[in-house]
Amino acid sequence: MIVFIVVPKNSSLKKYKDQALEYLDANSRTISVRARDVPLFVKQFLKKNRQAVGLTGEDLFREWTLRERETRIKVIKKIGWHDENAMFKRPVLCLIGPKNRTLATIKKKNTVAIPEKYKTISKKYLNFLESKNFTFEKIYLNGAVETSCAENISDLVIDIVYSGKTIKKLGLKVYDKIFESNFVIIGDKRLRKKGRNQ
Repeated sequence: MIVFIVVPKNSSLKKYKDQALEYLDANSRTISVRARDVPLFVKQFLKKNRQAVGLTGEDLFREWTLRERETRIKVIKKIGWHDENAMFKRPVLCLIGPKNRTLATIKKKNTVAIPEKYKTISKKYLNFLESKNFTFEKIYLNGAVETSCAENISDLVIDIVYSGKTIKKLGLKVYDKIFESNFVIIGDKRLRKKGRNQ
């Protein structure tokens, strides 16, 4: 039976996609989609009784599972992300704000800009901060998240930090790490490859 392998279109992920494909069986057909849509494609294949796995970022899969509460699809294998050019050696979802403040010195009431694709994981994190007497007006964007803070449209932002160049250029800094991401193979929790890579 053919296994459908759903991969992200992002060409910068080639190194991690290649590692994942080495782990999987050869009798497969690869389909490229946006990384955030990978879990949905896997789910739909499985609903139609077709074997499928997906390759995506752990952050995007976490966001999807918080929204969907899907129990059948799990992480089959993590591929450790390590990039010396990344600020934290991997992509990290962070709380970011002006460099002249810290999490301890921000106001108790803030506007926070959030990428739409991290809406649920961000809300869960902000609920934790709200239990410490902070309140947040949330605005959701599909781009230019850090710019909203640099231009005083928002007090804080939540976004993925990779190299850190953009936040430094805009006079921002990381206040807190929310979620550190790896590259993952996802699929039916019953589908696991046997052998040395397991």
